[in-house]
Amino acid sequence: MEIIQNAILRWHPVDWALLLLFLLLFVLYVGYLLVFILRVTLQKSSPAGKIHPMSLLITFRNEEANLKDNLPSLFENGNNAYEVVAVDNCSQDNSLDVLTSLKNEHPNLRISSLRQFTFHSDKMAHNIALKAACHDWVTVIPPSINVTGKEWLREISSRLDTDNQVSVGYSNIAPKSSFFNLLFRCELFFQQLKSFGFIVNRLPFVISQENVVFNKQQYFNVGGFRGKINEPFAKLELVINSFIRKAPVSLILTKETAVYRKEDITWKDYVELLKKEEIVRKHLPPGIRFLLILYEWIFLLFAPIAVVLLVRIPEIWPVVTSMVICLIFCYLLIIKKLLLRLQEFKLFLPSFLIALILPYIKLMFRIRYIRYGRRKEWKIGE
Repeated sequence: MEIIQNAILRWHPVDWALLLLFLLLFVLYVGYLLVFILRVTLQKSSPAGKIHPMSLLITFRNEEANLKDNLPSLFENGNNAYEVVAVDNCSQDNSLDVLTSLKNEHPNLRISSLRQFTFHSDKMAHNIALKAACHDWVTVIPPSINVTGKEWLREISSRLDTDNQVSVGYSNIAPKSSFFNLLFRCELFFQQLKSFGFIVNRLPFVISQENVVFNKQQYFNVGGFRGKINEPFAKLELVINSFIRKAPVSLILTKETAVYRKEDITWKDYVELLKKEEIVRKHLPPGIRFLLILYEWIFLLFAPIAVVLLVRIPEIWPVVTSMVICLIFCYLLIIKKLLLRLQEFKLFLPSFLIALILPYIKLMFRIRYIRYGRRKEWKIGE
């Protein structure tokens, strides 16, 4: 104790500033875990009720293999209280032939198409699908979807009512033995986790259009893609975020309602995921953007400040290391509980290790984004 007291007397004002900053970051970090992440883990799904008819919207371009492999199993999911509205975005393969063959077996499949491919024709295809939908409740289905739960459609359609105008579920990429697949899955998991945390705190936004069910009239009430048609990477997320704050939102986080895409992931796909997040965040309200930036800087600064503090004031290492270990333990416990709920068993330890470096990867990406964005050199497929 005397050694610590003597050390405190020798502390420089910079040391006191570092200690206070570390304590502030620790409190904010714990607050984020409890208020945003733990609440998501403890969130209970609304009880099942009446099954509502739904329109499943699928837009595609040159997706012959995915349509052939994945759509038949989708038709086996649920009952007759749904339709599939498929819009072809000027495919040059046999995608339409695959759909025509499926339509002979499934009369609840409806097919339309665009005549000309343009930069924003994917959004035009979504608009056509929404106008063609017969049912009030709609959700977007990617051609590469792999519905793991046989009761997926029944589970999500039975939780829609006037109290829940938007229902949000979990989606990701199916796991494969690839580093970029793991990196992409971890990034998308944490992106959605942030979104879920804001939803339970009544500051809702979505980062992905997949596995989000909403009333199609909401889309038309805000003018559809008006003002957002030329935005790259992001699609219906932009429109959903325009009305989601005015509509009651529910989270449905169960293994039965999770969906996965079967795709091969490369570094380019990961970069495009980060670009999409930047586009989505650009259209969020200032208050939400501020909170997102605040907590990103907490994650960025916490570990470096702890290391610098231990180097400058080694006498307090028992206290600092105990606080860090306690924080890590709580974080792991909360994340593990959520992953078990979703049955994302392969993401537990990898997600924690990758989570340590993700803030720094995204910081470098954001610096590059700002640099090239100002020069107007950010192009799709860069």
